[in-house]
Amino acid sequence: MKISLNRRRSLLTGSAIMALAIAAAATPAHAVVPGERTDSEEIVDDEGVFDGVGMIVTNRVGTGSVGICTGTLINPRTVLFAAHCVNGIPDTDYDGENVRAAVGFNVDAFPGLLNWFGTSQSNPLLKVFNINRIFYDERSLQNLGARGFIEADIALASLDTPTAGIPIWAILFSTLPAPEAIDAVTGTGYHVNIAGYGGTGNAIEGAVEGIDFRRRAAENMLGGFMSLDDRDAVLFGPAAPFFPQNLYQLDFDSQERDFVQDINILRDDALPNEGTTAGGDSGGPLILDAANNAITNEDLIIGVLSGGSRVFNVPFSSIGTTSFYQPLSLYWQYIVETNPYRYVGARAGDGNWEDPDHWETLLDPMYRVINADGQIVNGLPTTPELGLNGTEFDFGAVCVEFESPGDFCTDVATGIAESTFAPPTVSTGGEGALKADLHNNPAELDLKMLDGGENIAMPASFDLSILSAAGSSSSALLETSQEQAQNGVATLPAPTLSSGLPGATGFVPNNIDPVVSADPDVNVLPRYFDVTLDQNGTTTLSSSVTIDKLTIRGNAGLTIGADGDLTSLIDINQFGGITTVNGALTSVGDYTLLAGMLGGTGTVTAPFLTSITGIFSPGTMGTTGTLTIDGNVVMSSGSTFLADITGSGASDLIAVTGIANTGGVVGLGTTGLTQQVNGNGLQYTILTADGGVTGAFTETSLSAILSQSFIYQENAVLMEIEAASYASVIDLNDPVQEAYAQLFDQNRPNSVLAGLYGLDFASVETIRSTFTSLAPVNEQAVRSIAGQTLNLLQNFNDARMREADRSRAGGKIAVTGTPLNVVQAGLSSFGQPIGMDAMAFQSGAEETEMSDATLPEDVAIFLSGGFVRGDVDSLPGFAQETQIEGLFVSGGVEFYPREETMLGLAGYFNSLDADTPLGQQVDSETYAFSLYVRHKFTDGPVVDGQFSMGSMGFDTTRTVQLLGTSQTLTSSTDDLLVSGMLGLSHDLETGIGTISPGIEGRYASVDLGEVREDGGITALAIERDSFTSAQARFGFDYSKHSKMVQINAKTQLVWEFQDGPQLLAANFASGIGPNANFVLDTADHTWVEMGMSANVGNGPFQMGLGFETSIGRDSAEARVFRASATYRF
Repeated sequence: MKISLNRRRSLLTGSAIMALAIAAAATPAHAVVPGERTDSEEIVDDEGVFDGVGMIVTNRVGTGSVGICTGTLINPRTVLFAAHCVNGIPDTDYDGENVRAAVGFNVDAFPGLLNWFGTSQSNPLLKVFNINRIFYDERSLQNLGARGFIEADIALASLDTPTAGIPIWAILFSTLPAPEAIDAVTGTGYHVNIAGYGGTGNAIEGAVEGIDFRRRAAENMLGGFMSLDDRDAVLFGPAAPFFPQNLYQLDFDSQERDFVQDINILRDDALPNEGTTAGGDSGGPLILDAANNAITNEDLIIGVLSGGSRVFNVPFSSIGTTSFYQPLSLYWQYIVETNPYRYVGARAGDGNWEDPDHWETLLDPMYRVINADGQIVNGLPTTPELGLNGTEFDFGAVCVEFESPGDFCTDVATGIAESTFAPPTVSTGGEGALKADLHNNPAELDLKMLDGGENIAMPASFDLSILSAAGSSSSALLETSQEQAQNGVATLPAPTLSSGLPGATGFVPNNIDPVVSADPDVNVLPRYFDVTLDQNGTTTLSSSVTIDKLTIRGNAGLTIGADGDLTSLIDINQFGGITTVNGALTSVGDYTLLAGMLGGTGTVTAPFLTSITGIFSPGTMGTTGTLTIDGNVVMSSGSTFLADITGSGASDLIAVTGIANTGGVVGLGTTGLTQQVNGNGLQYTILTADGGVTGAFTETSLSAILSQSFIYQENAVLMEIEAASYASVIDLNDPVQEAYAQLFDQNRPNSVLAGLYGLDFASVETIRSTFTSLAPVNEQAVRSIAGQTLNLLQNFNDARMREADRSRAGGKIAVTGTPLNVVQAGLSSFGQPIGMDAMAFQSGAEETEMSDATLPEDVAIFLSGGFVRGDVDSLPGFAQETQIEGLFVSGGVEFYPREETMLGLAGYFNSLDADTPLGQQVDSETYAFSLYVRHKFTDGPVVDGQFSMGSMGFDTTRTVQLLGTSQTLTSSTDDLLVSGMLGLSHDLETGIGTISPGIEGRYASVDLGEVREDGGITALAIERDSFTSAQARFGFDYSKHSKMVQINAKTQLVWEFQDGPQLLAANFASGIGPNANFVLDTADHTWVEMGMSANVGNGPFQMGLGFETSIGRDSAEARVFRASATYRF
């Protein structure tokens, strides 16, 4: 309901004009008037609970007087206060030259304001700030009867210097919900705080102590949300509308209700620290405090003080008076638009700072609304402000209570009046009680004595931690639409930078200071920016820009080019992302690197650059550079300094002009470390500080091999990379790992092998497995092939001497094995399926068949061939055996000068391949010529001997992996082969066949020497020891001939006299230092060889099968299956 007013009031604005000099000399008094139970000294805000509420002074230059009001800081550049404090002249008159203004935020604002009075400059140390632009709502002057302070009494002031460390206050743009009922004790139920720098005094006399420039605070209950018309309609009766706009109102209640003028105009009882406002409190905040209101968890400004009223001509600001505040909810659009401060952010994606489309305005983190669920959230209303039309949604009760019959209270929301008089209890206790009743009965006063007037007020505390989300809040945003009625519903305009609505684009964040002029062509409005980068993408700055505050979050990036220069006038807070400064980055306040990375080769200027868990990375990743910090640096224990270094001694550097307090860890780029390979004494200067170095970095093990140490000088920190021996991380029971550990350790100073030392960063398991995978397993196969080739050659020659005789010469060609198949197989790739007729290991013992040919009687020609396959042991440490396979071909001429004597001359070729563990290979080809002689004496003794010489070639291939990089290492050699044999046997003819016991001695050698691999830095230079074999053999042969079948068998005990080399000496092909020794497999000393064959046929075509094996041999498993065919020409 709306109620009219028909009585005139005498009004008093809340501004106080006084001489500053007189104030300085005045006896200290106090601001905000306390209740009966406190005094003006007790309510001084000594604890700074209401920091962020300041004293505003205006001064016409050349005069000694100032106007005093109270205002509240709502962002680092803007103070919210009342229009009537400044609307006596045009806002452009406050140009700083003719009329000036300032605001002081200390509890005692006088020292700061006195300083400003003499300098006209901000002094942040004294918390006094010069005002460079004033705005007030012109609607405050629209109704002349309102005298500039009853309606639209809203003003904002812009500061020429941003505040830092002073709390800012959240403001509520929603009208408080009406309570369900008005309680006799708590009224509306909304508890509020008031604060200000105005006059003070006592509850009876009002503000009799004047202004002493100190901030005071008190409490009260919000009396209601109603207009002066609504209030006066109850007090004086209905009248035509005069002041219909709603206001937040409160009254000054007596604790005991024993003041005749206290008629409880706004229904509630006095609070323990009840107080009211006085002159000088104008513009101060009405604070809905979190401690006493369940609806909010933070203190909120809901209005600014416009004035006050009185009745019965009592002193202003005394018991029974009232105060009223402009509701911010009615003028939210004006505040949002006029506020010169903008919170902005870069849009997602890479972009240039100078691109207007790269930016958008964000929701001011201090704006609050009540949402549909009744919760207070960061946001803006979704409908336009009501302004002067804010006349609805009243709540509260207006009372006239003399504590006599006829007392009543009227609920302004319903218009229902309620009788409130409670008849006193009749006392029978004597004269004293009766006097008390009579004393408390103010019924003699007449309502005709009512008179009225207006006055002033101030705020509460705010936790700055709410600012941590500044610029990145996503809350209840405005509905953006056309500014016109659609379907009868008013809507908001589209967001623009000037409107202050979030979501606007088309601007570049760069502070603008005002130019104050009545000429609109000259006048420039102030604009200040709080910039947040929190979207994915990098913003690149290439120009000079000044902003108030910078925040970096998430995965956002900021790159300041060589020509870029960014200044933040408050501070810089980095919670993540990457900041690369190749130009200049300046923070007037501190730069806090809570997380994220700071790098580049430019200059960062700040009083203190403090890293909590941040990362410093001068230059760019992978290259060295210097990052200059003009100021002091604090690196906490959670900090990381990523330093790139080179083999020449260059490194990343942080150059500090002030003091550097070091801490945290220093991480190193692997690129640089692999370029420097000594690890023993090379020092890097990673930090310098002109003001000295304190603290210490945490020395860490960079890997299983590398560790760091630091040398602290007066003005520098040096770092040394130390390398432990690889022997400290290997399996000492593994000879391969032991050999490579030696080679890696001794070649560390060798720059040619720098590429090896990326392994420094590997884990122990990786180091061990890498060394094992580099093992030259094929070198064991080289020696095995050498031994098997010699044995194959000698066995073949031995078989020729045993099987050939003069009776089989002349006109015949001896064919042993399958030479045609061998030739055919030689034209095919190894690894193809091989039939039974092509299988053999040491098939030199095969039986020989004869073919007719035109030859002399004492000459025979033979051709022989076969396949070889078997397994031998690999390098120690590798359980998998090495597989050897290949082919041989031999041919020769045999002479029989006598019946008992044979002389042979033969050529021999074999090709053997070995497939070893780790996928390594050895290919061997042998060319040899042999001379052998056999003579049988009368009565059975037989003497035979042979001598061979040739060339044995080895081609090795091994493909290794080093840190994911493949290297194929190869080598090729040709070595001299020499072998000989001398044997003695005796043929014994028996009924079951011929048995020939015998002994023989064998000697053979291959002149192996140095071999050098090619193909990569892991290639080895290997010192191969010559292969030598000396054997004694004992055994017998057995043969049995029939018309169709010939059976042969052999058994020999072999004794090997040579131990062979146990070590293989090698170094890297480009290495330095002595050879390392790889362990080779030990040679077998004794074993048994056995074999059996059968040949079938007596015509021109014969076939044979055979099997041979070795027993008791550890290093080789010789299993021979052979098949042969003989065709007589």
